[in-house]
Amino acid sequence: MINSVRERAEAVNNKMIYSSDEDERKRLQELDELQLVHSEPEEPFDRITRLVAQIFQAPICLISLITKDRGWFISCIGLPEDLDRERGTEREAAFCQYAVAEKKTIVAEDVLEDSRFAGNRLVLEYGIRFYAGAPLITSEGNALGTLCILDYATRRFPPEEQEKLADFARWVVTEIELRRDLRTKEALMRELTLEKERLAEQQELVGSSFESGQDGRLLCKAEGSIVLHNRKLLEMFLVNPLLYSDVWDFWHQVQQAGRSEAPGLTHKLEQLLSGEQHAFSERYAAHLSGEDWRFYEVTGSSVSLHTNGKPKYAYIAFRDRTEEEVADQLKNEFISVISHELRTPLTSIIGFVEILIDRSPDAEKSQKYLQTVYREANRLTHLLNDLLDLQKMESGKQDYLFAPTDLTALIYEILDFWDEEKSHRIVIRCEDKPLYVLADADRLKQALHNLVSNAVKYSPGADRVDVELLEQGGMAVIRIRDYGLGIPDEAKEKLFTKFYRVDNSDRRKIGGTGLGLAIVREIINAHGGTVEFDSTLGQGTTFTIRLELLPSDM
Repeated sequence: MINSVRERAEAVNNKMIYSSDEDERKRLQELDELQLVHSEPEEPFDRITRLVAQIFQAPICLISLITKDRGWFISCIGLPEDLDRERGTEREAAFCQYAVAEKKTIVAEDVLEDSRFAGNRLVLEYGIRFYAGAPLITSEGNALGTLCILDYATRRFPPEEQEKLADFARWVVTEIELRRDLRTKEALMRELTLEKERLAEQQELVGSSFESGQDGRLLCKAEGSIVLHNRKLLEMFLVNPLLYSDVWDFWHQVQQAGRSEAPGLTHKLEQLLSGEQHAFSERYAAHLSGEDWRFYEVTGSSVSLHTNGKPKYAYIAFRDRTEEEVADQLKNEFISVISHELRTPLTSIIGFVEILIDRSPDAEKSQKYLQTVYREANRLTHLLNDLLDLQKMESGKQDYLFAPTDLTALIYEILDFWDEEKSHRIVIRCEDKPLYVLADADRLKQALHNLVSNAVKYSPGADRVDVELLEQGGMAVIRIRDYGLGIPDEAKEKLFTKFYRVDNSDRRKIGGTGLGLAIVREIINAHGGTVEFDSTLGQGTTFTIRLELLPSDM
């Protein structure tokens, strides 16, 4: 047997494999930009390889990046000591280069029977007999490497197992691209910081630039008389500085118009004009007539000092930062929601994996724990997929495969999926004929599943959800109705906003990320349709989708 293997090895010409020069150039360029090669091991990647090795019961699991001349392991579990120390192999010996070149999962259930691998030195020197690798394909379409498992024995690896491995590979890609996004944002923040510093230096140049920009601006003398103001200041508060003798009367009127008091800001204005300080920054909120609360940042600085250090003039700017405040609230809510939704399954996964490692439970319990780990890993995958789907949709990068689609058949597919739902009956009323629309069937099903899922979640005291499909004035109308909690009036305007969740105790128990309805809206908008809802608190909610029907003669 050994001789036959070596003879076959001599017949194999180990070489570098790639799909095309252009693909290789783009792939290596993206690898270089990501700066992952030769980086230190990172726990998020190691966590994935440990989990994959555990789930597939594989002695070796790698996350491998294929560089110009090497296969570099950014995470590895179970490797022989010398390979683990080197964290890679020469590219010619990398099994993974085939999955990278073909951009698909490669499986060799017995590597000795596969001419691509039989002569590989990892087979001859270390006795590897099985390989399966799923490519790491980024959003830019480049295959950077693989998530792979290896074994010292041959084994079967059916399609469903291959799909699981591909799902974990997509998780690895998510981790990689999150790092790229973070670096991009950090670079942007550095640029913004530099820009702010340049703008601060230019604040002394009042003259011709005074009227530009979105800030309300005012220049006054040290004794308080107003010298100059811009139009934006008047528009901001509907208070004309020219009608007031000095900055104090003007500021008093601004506070009255906004129904607010800002004693800290008043004190800082006094210090600025007296020369006790030469610059300040203060924030306050105002409730202008007929508007919601608005948030402002007021900055002041001395202009042209006397020899005694006191200012001749003071420059004061009012900046409306309401949108920033709202963005901060959304960001905080996002961090809170995502932290909770990620922490819960990860805690469960880590706990059960620790039990499996430390306590060696019997086969029945091990299977039960692995099922829980698998379920929680899927939950993580769904969350990350929702985040990625929404990001692609909002950026216009989501691909839709439109084709004539029978909504009647699609609705019944939805029913089949939810047929085993124990807490609710899904009651369907459909036209007794096909109703065709131009749609991406998978994405449309995703939107409908989100709505049915919400209907089930937010009607904990009910036992049914109604799904209706009818033809109305050349439109297909889909209604999904629950008999649950309903939506408060104050929440209706923000319901389709991403990460938004109605804030009360009943709903906090239910959980969720606040992404489902935002995804529904993006999908339906992409189909040229509309989605709206009608809700009565305590009685339930009906979501209505309208899509244009295709002509019946098509």
